[in-house]
Amino acid sequence: MFSSFDQANTSSRVTGRRPLIIEVTDMPELIADGMFEDGEAVMQFVIGVLEASTEYSIIATDIDGVIQLWNEGARRLYGYATSEIIGRPKSVLHIEEDVGRGLPQEMMKRARQHGKWEGTVERVRKDGSAFTARVMLTPRRGGGGEPIGFLLISRDITGELKLVAEIERSRYTLSVVESAPDAMVIVDGAGEMQLANAEAEILFGYSREELIGRPVEMLMPVRYRGQHPEHRAAFFSEPRVRPMGAGLELWGRRKDGTEFPIEISLSPLDTGEDLLATAAIRDVTEQRLVEQKLRDANVKLEAANRAKDRFLASMSHELRTPLNAILGFTGTLLMGLPGPLNSDQAKQLRTVQASGRHLLSLINDLLDLARIEAGKLELNIESIGCQALLEEVAVGLRPLADAKGLDLTVLAPDDPLEVRSDRRALSQILINLANNAIKFTDEGAVRLEVSTRTGGGGPVTRFAVSDTGCGIKAEDQERLFAAFEQIGSAGAHPYEGTGLGLYISRTLGPFIGASLNFASEFGTGSTFVLEVSEQA
Repeated sequence: MFSSFDQANTSSRVTGRRPLIIEVTDMPELIADGMFEDGEAVMQFVIGVLEASTEYSIIATDIDGVIQLWNEGARRLYGYATSEIIGRPKSVLHIEEDVGRGLPQEMMKRARQHGKWEGTVERVRKDGSAFTARVMLTPRRGGGGEPIGFLLISRDITGELKLVAEIERSRYTLSVVESAPDAMVIVDGAGEMQLANAEAEILFGYSREELIGRPVEMLMPVRYRGQHPEHRAAFFSEPRVRPMGAGLELWGRRKDGTEFPIEISLSPLDTGEDLLATAAIRDVTEQRLVEQKLRDANVKLEAANRAKDRFLASMSHELRTPLNAILGFTGTLLMGLPGPLNSDQAKQLRTVQASGRHLLSLINDLLDLARIEAGKLELNIESIGCQALLEEVAVGLRPLADAKGLDLTVLAPDDPLEVRSDRRALSQILINLANNAIKFTDEGAVRLEVSTRTGGGGPVTRFAVSDTGCGIKAEDQERLFAAFEQIGSAGAHPYEGTGLGLYISRTLGPFIGASLNFASEFGTGSTFVLEVSEQA
């Protein structure tokens, strides 16, 4: 009935002196030679052994794959009783996908061609559950050597595959933990440490043998140990990744009793059987010292800023009041109201007046800068006549232009233009731009111009201040708007000022919805453009 059975070590009356591989097709000759007293009895004994085997599933089929023998191991593995499966094709034991692609037929074909087919196959039990089996399929032959069927031996290896996967995952986890730059410990739900890396040994001063199996609370100061089990239980009830730091003030405790600040990141680790927590621990002593120094420095800076604000608030009055008095009396003397002046006296008083005005301009720039940086700039949005504003700027600066022989002109469209903005801030920016244009132009003209254009957010008012002055070198243009920077042409005389005019102008721009840009070519002049959007 069968072709071969490996190492049939039985207690039957075998007269040979070696373990036998019994070829069923050889039995008639063995019986004739007197090796077995009863061939039929031996045959029944071997079949009984095979059917009773529980270690392996052993199935015999005919040449078409119809099941003819079903042993106890097959019943336990697949769940079918012998009466339920005998006479059915062995393909019922395959998953549908394998049946659809013809795997059962391919296995029998290759077994006939090569004497054996062996491999890993997905199988299906009676209840529909699938598992992975290691299968060996060998041909069965009759007395004349003709193929009469197949012997199918298989074993469930699902557990083995899972074990291999767990081992590989464990190796990977161990590798990651050991190579981590931070101290790492893996803790179970009861709070016992299951693994610790070399960095944990270094950080806490314990050997791994002293850590494994011990409660993780031993790494904490005593004052925190009582409440930690509650925190641990909360993590395991809702496991999620908690990043390093997470806004908590945490402390660690070394073997020698010293305490130090730490940050911890937690990650759940599901092994398939147990849920563990992976903790990465970092000593942040140096970081905390740096943070404290920064906090102390910020406190000092805030105190210094408050002192500066108080100083500037008082200086706004204390400096301007006497300067305004000096300029007022100087103007009165120059007008000859108290009496006539000779030429030398008038010249000296004009020097005093010019110096006073320059000093007042410096004080105003510094006070404006302080207000802007302190966020104390107060705006009053109103409708402003653009041409009238430019005329006011030109009137105030025309004496400077006339003194240098420059032509100062205002260009505006025939239809009056208005813009809603803060008059003081807008005027200050235009004065700074026009004053600079006059300052850096030795001959030619300075032009103040206003126009409008349509932008993406509505109408935009465009103020342009152009000059025929020295222009700005390409390498100087990047630092043009920096505070306290003064840029002049090489070899030119030094210019008065703080270097704050353009910085203040660009800084003021966003407060009134304006942007400031420029175009300049060294040796031919510059054009500064202030574009103002309507303010509510």
